[in-house]
Amino acid sequence: MTVFRPGRRGSAALFGPLEAEVMDVIWEKGQPVTVGDVADSLARRDPPLAYSTIKTILTNLSDKGYLSKRSAGRANEFMAKKSKMHFQRDVIGGVVSSLLRDYRNPLLTHLAQELADDPESIAEFERLLAERKKQRSRDA
Repeated sequence: MTVFRPGRRGSAALFGPLEAEVMDVIWEKGQPVTVGDVADSLARRDPPLAYSTIKTILTNLSDKGYLSKRSAGRANEFMAKKSKMHFQRDVIGGVVSSLLRDYRNPLLTHLAQELADDPESIAEFERLLAERKKQRSRDA
């Protein structure tokens, strides 16, 4: 289960701060990584993370189901189970579905207020709605 923290930005809204940094490295690389690969990518971080800390974070993310892990000689390789885009889409879908189910009117009112002053966003939202309606009528 992913916890959404609305007060945080980026990946930190979905993971702990260190987990977010590590996931961002993995998503950026887009291929299996070792503990050493992540350590190299975070080498300029201040304060630096210990190798053992990175290994623990990767193992925890794997145990939580966000990463797959496989042996590669003496090392383990870790890979994100979902691309960043698919992961974010799934999390947002869950959050919005929950809000629509439990707080439908306040959510829709808030969206209308937020979009009202942004013609570009209104046009994009209307385009997406029309696209979805067209898809639903084709599926019916």
